[in-house]
Amino acid sequence: MLLTIFTKTMKNLFKFVCVSLLVFPTPTFAHGGKYRGPGDVVPPNAGGGPTTGGPATPGPVTPGPRAPGAPAPSGPTTPGSAPGGPNTGGPRAPGVGSGPRSGPRGIQLGADLSKWQFWWEFNKDPFINLKDAIHSPTIETGSDEFFLGPSRRVNSKDSSKPSESDIQETILPALKRALEMSDNRDINSACMIALAKIGRNHNEFNVLPIFKEYLTRPDQEIRETAALAMGISGMKSARQLLVELAWDTESGRRACGRSQVDGRTRSFALYSLGLLAYSNDSIDFKRECFEALDKILSDDTVRDRNLKVASITGMSLLNAVEGHVVLASEEEVKVSSRWKEIVLLKDVLKSLDTYYDKAAGRGTDLIKSHVPTTIAKLIGRGASPFHTKYKDKFSKELFSSKKKGNNIYRSIALALGQMALPKEINENDAKYSKALLRYYQNGRDSQAKLFCLLAMGQVGGNDNKNKLLIELSRGRKALDRPWAALALGVLDFHRFTKTKTPSVDLLVGGLIHKQLKEVKTPEARSAFAVALGLCKYTEASSDLMNLLIKYRHQDEFAGYICIGLALMNEQKAREDIHDIVLWSVRRPDLLKQAAISLGKLGDKTAAQTLVGMLEGKESNLAKMSAISSALGFIGDRRTIIPLKKIMFNDALTPLSRAFAAVALGGVADKEKLPWNSKISRNINYRAAVETLTQSGTGILDIL
Repeated sequence: MLLTIFTKTMKNLFKFVCVSLLVFPTPTFAHGGKYRGPGDVVPPNAGGGPTTGGPATPGPVTPGPRAPGAPAPSGPTTPGSAPGGPNTGGPRAPGVGSGPRSGPRGIQLGADLSKWQFWWEFNKDPFINLKDAIHSPTIETGSDEFFLGPSRRVNSKDSSKPSESDIQETILPALKRALEMSDNRDINSACMIALAKIGRNHNEFNVLPIFKEYLTRPDQEIRETAALAMGISGMKSARQLLVELAWDTESGRRACGRSQVDGRTRSFALYSLGLLAYSNDSIDFKRECFEALDKILSDDTVRDRNLKVASITGMSLLNAVEGHVVLASEEEVKVSSRWKEIVLLKDVLKSLDTYYDKAAGRGTDLIKSHVPTTIAKLIGRGASPFHTKYKDKFSKELFSSKKKGNNIYRSIALALGQMALPKEINENDAKYSKALLRYYQNGRDSQAKLFCLLAMGQVGGNDNKNKLLIELSRGRKALDRPWAALALGVLDFHRFTKTKTPSVDLLVGGLIHKQLKEVKTPEARSAFAVALGLCKYTEASSDLMNLLIKYRHQDEFAGYICIGLALMNEQKAREDIHDIVLWSVRRPDLLKQAAISLGKLGDKTAAQTLVGMLEGKESNLAKMSAISSALGFIGDRRTIIPLKKIMFNDALTPLSRAFAAVALGGVADKEKLPWNSKISRNINYRAAVETLTQSGTGILDIL
């Protein structure tokens, strides 16, 4: 995951280009560190227009910081202002409102969203699964003297995870103190999000009063951050306040100290309700959250698309039925021990169906397009009557005579990829894979066609594998081949995880390797590198290492080569990747990709270098975002003390100190994956609205 951020002037500091893990156009900074599209990018044609209409016309893009390994856009870019909130100016704090923002994904107006990197950056977290790799007992720990001094050595066999005492006695008090001592937007936002990450694993830490206080601040970004932090923290006690904010009640207005709750804060409160529901097991609590979300979705007087999309997205997090148990009939529900869960799930599906099927005009297609992917997240893959109902419904819509907006087709493709079974498991589901292939061959929307390829890889099975191999070898367009390769990589990755005795698929790996050597464009080669990593085809490692040396100055290509080598666990590449970390200090995209790759390989020696880089006095937003994000992902407890020192060093810029807080929050976070990964996975980022992801102003743009 790479992230790049651009700084223009201190006055307009956070209007820059930022993406995470891809090298894309430059977004504006917001909500504490910003993530840009494929690496840290925000979808271009999704935001910026009026809240009631369709997607705004993308404007030109200004290349800037992107996510690790994100594709760099061409042409200058003019970020559009996000609808729904006043122009607050200035940088936003890490976390949500302003400061260091370097979220995991994001989209920038004007970016070429047809590139495979966008999908990868929004979905990469489960594939990389960095914290599992970094906390392995076999990890090479690096120089303890750098972190603790020669008198305090750490046994390399000890866990590098922060202990409970580290969190309670060092990290938590430091973040609270930094928050109390500063009025800086960046530092405040960064500290709030960091505290929220700690709170979701430590319910005894009551940080709700802190967030409540910041709801009254005049800075809208700070208010948004406070509302989002409540959801990230998972505190059940925050539910009623979030409901009041989302509904814009008198109580909600008093909590904000304003005559009305602004639309953006209401949207963030809705996202937070979904996060609360996700992190709490009580079905009664989930139902209360659902009812609050449904009130907004079902109210025809609510026209703000941000509120509608936030409601639907919140419902996608309800996960009422863990493991997606087979949906039961009415008779079975009555005698089931899990009837409450099943009834809730059915009520959620009914609400989504009602909105989706409502005749409301083409202007609502962008909003409705979030329904298929939400349903897919809720019910998962299966063969129950309910699964069949939705698979039939959506696959038929791909070829319906009644034309729908392109975003609908894109979401249907993504949804089928999450719901359909391979032919080997359920022969009846073969028709859905055929529907995906048919749309790819004959459909009218180019992005939906590419999503169909990816969906075939997600479904898996030999039939889909063979079809994808054909498309990879004969690809109709140069643009299609990277997607076919990525789809094959995803297919083989899942085969590996599901097979007790996995073996390398020489046919898949061999063909992708052949394409890597024949194709010359860096973008396509980058996709092949990642795909080879996903299918663990180590036969290609020597060629990848040679390419890494040869093209180490092509940041995007070199970054994805690092990721590919890390995914296939090529230990021989550690030294080369470590060298890249050392000399890429002024190349944040590459720096982040390389640092993450090194962590994936189980080598945390780069952490010492990263801390030193963050301590520098140069206020380069992109660099600091990349460093802090990488340190947070690595999660090495030995970075706690140096990061704390940076956070309280008045000689450093507020931005440097804020990013140190971002990193501390990442180190203390016990969750395996970033908090917003559960939202970004399988999302139709082409249909994003401003509060979801766009030019650094949405929740997916927050570190």
